[in-house]
Amino acid sequence: MSQTERTRLELYQRQLNAVYKDSPWHSFQHVLQGVKPEEAAWKPPYYKGFPWMSGSILDIAFHVAGDVSFQLSYALGDRSLTWEKLTEDFKARGGDLKSALVMAEESFLELQKVLDGLTDKDLARRHKTPDGKKEQTLEEFIQMLLEHYIYHAGQIMYVRCLWDGQRKSEK
Repeated sequence: MSQTERTRLELYQRQLNAVYKDSPWHSFQHVLQGVKPEEAAWKPPYYKGFPWMSGSILDIAFHVAGDVSFQLSYALGDRSLTWEKLTEDFKARGGDLKSALVMAEESFLELQKVLDGLTDKDLARRHKTPDGKKEQTLEEFIQMLLEHYIYHAGQIMYVRCLWDGQRKSEK
């Protein structure tokens, strides 16, 4: 593969590394540093979101880990991975933050491996989204996953601030 066949993909790979682990400010891994089990399990009061989520850092971390694998299964795999399977696996591993972080690392490595095998030409390939209602290109898919890490890193940071604020107000 020549350098010009992977110019955009190499940019996406650098961005993936930044949003997942390399950015000292906003990476998914960075915002989770130092989170204790009690903080991870804490559920913000008045949370309004998906009915299957509580707004806890633990839920968010598991969601990020699972969704990357789930999305990859639908975009490039056999579409057999379900949230039920992901949840069973998570619980079998302990259902805690450590388990979510291991799953996040596995899905990150899975995504890196996929990107390693693509060329810029592949970015135009189209596939159906998991709900089957839309189509998107692989480039749109990759951009969505990058945004997903950033979005949830910010969400985790916000929940950490709420947690800290509540602890301080109780003193």
